[in-house]
Amino acid sequence: MRPKQYRVKLTDGERKYLSDLTNKGKAGARQIKRAHILLMADAGKLDREIIATLGAGESTVGRTRQRFAEGGIERP
Repeated sequence: MRPKQYRVKLTDGERKYLSDLTNKGKAGARQIKRAHILLMADAGKLDREIIATLGAGESTVGRTRQRFAEGGIERP
């Protein structure tokens, strides 16, 4: 059985927040990578494309999607 894929649909505000986070580079590497994952997922990229592009692990991408679907963006 294939694991459940969680959909990521960002609001304009969330998209701007994540874009700013990745462009300013003042956040931690882990937080920036997760922001990239969410932005790519919102753009319709499949997990395998995100993994190949970012060099992220399969579980990281899956957990990031799941956490967003269950709780939204966690802002510091």
